[in-house]
Amino acid sequence: MRAPGRLAVSGGRSHVEGPSERAELLVGGILLAWSFVAALIVHHSPAPNALDRWAFTQLPVVRHSTWMTWVTELGSLSVLVAGSLLASVVAFGRDRLRAAACLVGPVAATVLAEWVIKPAVGRHYGGVLTFPSGHVTAVASLGTAWTLAVPRWLRWPMAAVAAAVVVLMTVSVIRLGWHYASDALAGVAVGCGVVLLLDGFLHVLGAPAGGTASGPSPR
Repeated sequence: MRAPGRLAVSGGRSHVEGPSERAELLVGGILLAWSFVAALIVHHSPAPNALDRWAFTQLPVVRHSTWMTWVTELGSLSVLVAGSLLASVVAFGRDRLRAAACLVGPVAATVLAEWVIKPAVGRHYGGVLTFPSGHVTAVASLGTAWTLAVPRWLRWPMAAVAAAVVVLMTVSVIRLGWHYASDALAGVAVGCGVVLLLDGFLHVLGAPAGGTASGPSPR
């Protein structure tokens, strides 16, 4: 029999903090640790690596494509903000801590990618900073937020949709000549990692140290 998780109170609703939130912390931490190690490697060796060269043989650059340009709009600031807000609204009635993670996580991930990691790494492609891909970071973080926000029975279908969008974005930014494949993979790691880590951290932090908490008094 599995031991019950700790009971946390989230905005007037009780929430069991168990293995899922601790797993989020672990997976999110691993993804972010990998992305920072990759950033150090790329900082010291910014030239295309073996993965990047192989990806270009499979996805040759076309520079101009209407449908791929449309796909990249899914990584725009307006979509990021609106998507985060809607995911937060969807999660709010069941879990207010998760709603906060869905609202803040995607924006935090994109800010981290665009304003911290990119300048620190300093990799250029086409005259602009590229590691990690901000577009891929945005859609990966939004996809993760929505997968967490929806009811449990919808999570696998939502995860499949999110993964498909991330793949489309990855293909688009490589074929349009905006990013190397390693830029895109780092964007996935940062986007997913920040949202998972934030959601897990909020739930673990919100759980009482004594292991139990009482819910709101009945009215």
